[in-house]
Amino acid sequence: MRQDRYQVTGDRWQVTGKEPSTRAPRPSTPQRGFTLLEVMIAMAILAIVLVTVFHSQSQSIAMANESRAMTTLALLAQSRMAAVEGQQDLSTGQTSGKFGDDFPDYSWTASITQPSGPGSSTLRKIEVTVVHDFYPKRPYKVILYRPATLKQ
Repeated sequence: MRQDRYQVTGDRWQVTGKEPSTRAPRPSTPQRGFTLLEVMIAMAILAIVLVTVFHSQSQSIAMANESRAMTTLALLAQSRMAAVEGQQDLSTGQTSGKFGDDFPDYSWTASITQPSGPGSSTLRKIEVTVVHDFYPKRPYKVILYRPATLKQ
């Protein structure tokens, strides 16, 4: 508790001295630190940045998976086309199947038709389509024209 000493001079009271205070003296420079508002704003900015980074990361992974699937589609379509093209005699029709245990999510369809037009009676149009089960709207198609029978 503070007590001041007063002195009466005439009809006026004057403070002559003060007892020492028990409080610690205040520093002459303001205290440094962050206010609650500053911390909350920093946390909000950090949250926005982290959400953006995580979204970009997941999108990158999805794009890499789709890219891998498209590359595999192309390789499997070329492989199936080589198998069909190597047949000695090509009769018209359509066949389909799966690629087995190595590529269980991929299926193929091979269609052999006779193209229309003059002089095309000895030609065959081979159309191989490969589809991934997770990307059915993105099939990969390979088309080849060759003679109906190969000469030996």
